[in-house]
Amino acid sequence: MSSQTPPHTMFFQGKLPRLPIPPLKETIDRYLESIVPVAGDDAAALAETHRRATHFLNVANRLQQRLISYDRAQPNSWLEKWWLELAYLSWREGLCINSNYWIALVGDPHAYGLASAPRALLPSNSDYRLGAIWDSKEYGEFQIRRAVKFIQRTLDFKELIDEGRLPIDRTRAGPLCMNQYRCIFGMTRIPRMGCDVLRQDRATANSRTVVIIAEDQLYSVDVIDGAGHRKPDGDLEAELFAIAADIVERRNTGDLDPAVTVLTAGHRDRWSAAYEKLERQPQNSATLNAVQKSLFAVSLDTTFSDPRGSINAHQVSLKCHGTQPGHNRWYDKCASFIFDRNGAAGYIGEHSPCDALIPCQMLEHITKDVAREQISQEIQSQSTPNYQTHVKRLRFTDVDASVIELISEAEKELAKAAGDSISKQIRFENYGSDWIKRAAKVSPDAFAQLALQLTYYKVHGTFASVYETASTRQYLHGRTETVRSLTSEAADFMRTMVDPASSSLDKYEALTRAAGKHQTLLRNSSSGSGVDRHIFGLRLAFLRLEALPGESPMTSDEKKAIEDFFSDPILAKSTTFQLSTSGLFPAYYLNHTGFGCVVPERAYGVNYIIEARRIKFGTEGKTKEAGSGTDVRLFEMVLRQCLLELKAICEQSNNIPVGDSSRL
Repeated sequence: MSSQTPPHTMFFQGKLPRLPIPPLKETIDRYLESIVPVAGDDAAALAETHRRATHFLNVANRLQQRLISYDRAQPNSWLEKWWLELAYLSWREGLCINSNYWIALVGDPHAYGLASAPRALLPSNSDYRLGAIWDSKEYGEFQIRRAVKFIQRTLDFKELIDEGRLPIDRTRAGPLCMNQYRCIFGMTRIPRMGCDVLRQDRATANSRTVVIIAEDQLYSVDVIDGAGHRKPDGDLEAELFAIAADIVERRNTGDLDPAVTVLTAGHRDRWSAAYEKLERQPQNSATLNAVQKSLFAVSLDTTFSDPRGSINAHQVSLKCHGTQPGHNRWYDKCASFIFDRNGAAGYIGEHSPCDALIPCQMLEHITKDVAREQISQEIQSQSTPNYQTHVKRLRFTDVDASVIELISEAEKELAKAAGDSISKQIRFENYGSDWIKRAAKVSPDAFAQLALQLTYYKVHGTFASVYETASTRQYLHGRTETVRSLTSEAADFMRTMVDPASSSLDKYEALTRAAGKHQTLLRNSSSGSGVDRHIFGLRLAFLRLEALPGESPMTSDEKKAIEDFFSDPILAKSTTFQLSTSGLFPAYYLNHTGFGCVVPERAYGVNYIIEARRIKFGTEGKTKEAGSGTDVRLFEMVLRQCLLELKAICEQSNNIPVGDSSRL
């Protein structure tokens, strides 16, 4: 490899270290430190947790050794197989909101031929900021042309991966594992009773098709011609226009197949039962196979947002479809693009094969590329002379009455899930990472974490157990580790912030102490020295792994000590994450990033992007009507207040004049 030639995308894969198994005592010590603010004033509970942990530590070395032995027998990591199964594939709740993440991409200011709302929201309307979603019952020219641009640029990105030209992701620690990029295309989750499976093989990864979904009808489109060449934009546009015309005609004649798509959004065992029946019928089995063999899915919606550019309305339509929850998506596809009637673009991702960070890197890349291209009524796209379209409808025929009933059940489930979920874009424009680094003089990520915790504390009057995603991609096939962001230092910071006797300097010093501690935790977690994945592995070593040769029989007292540790209420409380958070890289082309919180009571899922001069928070929680105690609207208001309060405190403490824009 010459000094001028960048290394192949997968060059370092064989050189990356394996995910480590931390020393047992280090993990237990970190765990005990982490639960102090969780226990709060309950000294008896804290003492009991220490007792259980001490007894566990005395007997758990056998589990540690089993885990080490198991790791030697695994091709990539002791965690990989278990994590995929238990964190994702065996979870039976519906993918819509609960598991799949949703991403709204920036719009095109030159969009044309747009549908208008019959009753447009005015800025004076109380719902203007939330926006509204309308159904036009039609497809737009700009919508289809923009969809084709995204298809083409996505195929370009896939070529970068396939040809090894995608630059290797790196941090200060060195190169990162690039395996997850190979998991985006041709990857589909398949429902199975109890535990799903993933399908990606040579046929699917090298597929020449994408699946188009419109009004719950499925179509296969060849993106590569018979000679192995990429079809030009004009040819793909012709295919999508032909599909749109076919849909409208079939809608008018009542010739639409059942909405099997909605089953992919709902409870996994329901979908598994329906899937078993569908795959027994040859035509339906062929359709399921064609979907799985496609590179990715593209949904064409007839809905649109008002006012135009409403991020809140747009992200709701991506999350669970704006007017028919769970419809017109194939939630099992790892990669799905969505285009509304007016060309607003978005993406939903099935979470199990790769973490959201990886598709987000791709989306920032391709959306930037699309933004460079002009889509104009005056400029026709290049096409093959005399091109003939080949509409390939993927049918669901002779669908059993019991499957129709399951579709109806799924529609009811998804309507309730959508009604119970409230998600918002919180766009804070007053400052971003530039100001945080220069004026607050702390890590921007730590600053955002502490602002979120302070917000929760002010809204609910208590500390939240916090999950923050840390990436372990410095290791082979690394995924994530938990940063337990609620620390004793963070708790002290929150108490100080609400103490009327505390000065600005007191509050700032508490902030810097908590931010420093947070950075230490983040480094530990990213380097494989977190708490939660190791405890997860020890639990499975107890439940699943056989005793090693020469291992002494486990006594009843030893077994009880292990069971007592894993059943400790404080351990359960510390992993009931009322704030589930994840930060992304600065991303201009991602308008909104969101995911659903798993804990139903007084809980929030927050994804955030810290840009140089603003911070974007994508927040989801359950409605007050659902009885969860969550209040997303109040959370937004208090978060904005906390961010402004922290700005004033940092500027006062560091003698920065108010309004000094040179520090932004």
